[in-house]
Amino acid sequence: MTWSDDFADAHERHWQDAEQLFGQPRWANADHLYGLSAECGLKAVLETEKQPIEGQYRKHVDRLWRQFESFVDGRTTAPYLSKLPGGAPFQDWSVDQRYAHQRHFGRTQVEPHRDAARKIRDMVQHAIQSGRP
Repeated sequence: MTWSDDFADAHERHWQDAEQLFGQPRWANADHLYGLSAECGLKAVLETEKQPIEGQYRKHVDRLWRQFESFVDGRTTAPYLSKLPGGAPFQDWSVDQRYAHQRHFGRTQVEPHRDAARKIRDMVQHAIQSGRP
């Protein structure tokens, strides 16, 4: 089976599943999916700007964050920076956490990732609707 990347769809799918898990509360998997949602959301925005998703952009959100900030800084895409959460909210997130025991996850760890993913979701929706930041 072959498929093409659809970052906007993957972003929304991961967001919806994370929200369901957050409400159950299934913190570990919700957290994992918020990170994947954020990653796919940043890549979806890069695609709206005709940026190929390869090399420095083919990373998980904890490593992609700074590259995304650098991409939008000082360009016509700079308004995206105002929509991004401050700091580096996924610096403590890792795709490798999928192997961690769920006792290591709780609401206080997951909520900052959820909030950041929500802001990215708003940014993605705006970028898709307008085609511009």
